[in-house]
Amino acid sequence: MLPPPRAGAGVIVVAEADNGREFTVSRGDVLQVSLPATSGTGYTWQAVPIADSLVKQVGDLKFKTNNAMSGATGHQVFRFSVEASGTGSLEFRYVRPWEKDTPPAKVFKILLMVK
Repeated sequence: MLPPPRAGAGVIVVAEADNGREFTVSRGDVLQVSLPATSGTGYTWQAVPIADSLVKQVGDLKFKTNNAMSGATGHQVFRFSVEASGTGSLEFRYVRPWEKDTPPAKVFKILLMVK
């Protein structure tokens, strides 16, 4: 269960169309990243840690399906709390975790400017 955002905090929703964009956020905000995925393919989005520790993942990763069929398309939803001021990137790679030497099928990256 996620703790409620602090009073005055914003929830910034980021989707695949935002790839490469820059976001200005405030400490205490919640960043929600929703990326398309297909269950059953073995591919999963994995967050690449950022050096500045600007954000911290909160709660469990969610998979929201578009329908109830096996192998359905849907979205992986990550939630992060914005912890510290600074600038850094947040990157996700769409990979099959067991294929260690294979490049990701997709890469999603945004730049965060935290005030």
